[in-house]
Amino acid sequence: MDIADFGQRMAIHQTELRDGLYGVVKRAFDGAGIDHDECYHEDRGDGMMILVPPTFPKSQLADKLPDRLLSEIRRFNSTRVAEARMKLRVAVHSGEIYQDEHGWTGLALIAAFRILDAQDAKVALRHSDGLLALIASDHFYTEVIQQDPGTAPEAYRQIEVTIKSYKGHAWLRLHGENARSSPPPLAEQDESVVLPLNPIDELKELHSWLVEVETPHLSILVSRATRSAVPAQPFSSAWEAYLHLADFNAGPDGVPPAVLFVELVAREVGGEIGARLTDWAEQSARKLRRTPALEEQRETRLPIPAEPHLHLMFGVELDSIDSGRCILSFWRQDDPDDRSPQRGGVHEVSIDELEYQVDEVIVQAESAWSDQAAAVTLEFLLARQLLQLPIYTWSKEHSSGDPRPLVLDYTLIMRSLERMHSKHWHRAWRMRWDSMLEDPAAERIHSVGASSAGENPIDAVLSDSRWIGLVMDKPPSARPEPRTAPEFLVPALRAGLPVILWHPTASSEELRELVDRLAGGPGGVLDLPEQRRAAHLSAGPDDLIRDLVVLWDDPTRTFPPNPAGQ
Repeated sequence: MDIADFGQRMAIHQTELRDGLYGVVKRAFDGAGIDHDECYHEDRGDGMMILVPPTFPKSQLADKLPDRLLSEIRRFNSTRVAEARMKLRVAVHSGEIYQDEHGWTGLALIAAFRILDAQDAKVALRHSDGLLALIASDHFYTEVIQQDPGTAPEAYRQIEVTIKSYKGHAWLRLHGENARSSPPPLAEQDESVVLPLNPIDELKELHSWLVEVETPHLSILVSRATRSAVPAQPFSSAWEAYLHLADFNAGPDGVPPAVLFVELVAREVGGEIGARLTDWAEQSARKLRRTPALEEQRETRLPIPAEPHLHLMFGVELDSIDSGRCILSFWRQDDPDDRSPQRGGVHEVSIDELEYQVDEVIVQAESAWSDQAAAVTLEFLLARQLLQLPIYTWSKEHSSGDPRPLVLDYTLIMRSLERMHSKHWHRAWRMRWDSMLEDPAAERIHSVGASSAGENPIDAVLSDSRWIGLVMDKPPSARPEPRTAPEFLVPALRAGLPVILWHPTASSEELRELVDRLAGGPGGVLDLPEQRRAAHLSAGPDDLIRDLVVLWDDPTRTFPPNPAGQ
């Protein structure tokens, strides 16, 4: 099942929808008489996969589950704003599946995911007031639904499904059409009304001050006012930003984002306007009895850096069913001091389409950052099988017909998803990182095959705390193959080395010479990412630097707890 139009929602609504989906499904399954705890569940970012044991009658599932799902969706939507309401697509299929060490697989699973993505079903649900699109495979419809008049087989219509190499048809039924999913008009509600945050007279005065404010950090101030819960977007003025924030709820401390925004603007601009804005924010806080919370905000607030630096992180993991597809998540930093930005979205794409999806996310981020003068780093958090992706050759703005290489505008960082997930490796990782900050000498990077290693196993060699990095003599394989080739990547990750380098064609001597040249400056190893980019910009078409891979892992940047959302 998938939440419809999930990727078009704001991050704050995506989080609420994901949490709500689990409650909706559990209550619906219980109401249909299906033991939810006996089923297998797998998170899919914007939905989930559920395997129901064959001991449960399929006809009962087709008869009872849709109505229970519809009821629970209505209950969920009744207390949500329009942007956070749920519509659900559910694909139902039955067949043989198999389990191995990596999870579940089988043609039946692939078929279920293909019919779930049927374009006709997406369009039909989007342009109807229905809340649930049930998509039954031809096999399930013929063998189960059509055999039981109680499941209303006449309410289904046949649709064509063409997804990648899959071609066939399925059966679609929309549930909840003509249902009243919107809140009743105000006249039908209780007589109580929501008061405006401030009286009209006060807003007129505030407007006269905010329209005069000019600051290059408007997006950062908005992000801080909402604790990064609302994605940044360009605003033409501080007054427009205030009006935008006035519609958002207060955080746990009870200070409304609009009031906190005025306080932040006051500290940013200073002078007479700043003093008036400060008085206004303090008066608003006193009315709400939130003066202590506002004071705490002032005491804990970090200044905006003179040279702000933003990060856009991509998490990429292989699809657990189709090895030709992957799950892309991203986190956009709108405030340089925000270490826990909200996840921006989850996309399931083919490997061949990955660069173009990354391009779309970058263009959207640049639009949100349009009023900021900040350097940007792109971080790619990759599963081991994807470490060979040629991210240094990727471009953006493909739709323009003249793509621009990413390396021209950004520092590109490759990171290990395996290490991010393995928290039992993090203590050693942090220790080596701190050691590197104290002494980033290039001599502290160990080369595979160096004479100092002797006959010692690589784990024993890298346990020496003097090493902060490793130069591998060839790229890592997609999977460890200790029986056929020495394994160096996992020992380096386990030892906590934050820097790992390799090259697809260079000899060990050429690679070591290249690394020493890049890390030989005053900043040593700490300059590697920037030096690699600078060298790439001036490199010829055959220069070795163009294919040098630098895995650069900063343990202080571990904010995505599970990049693929699984």
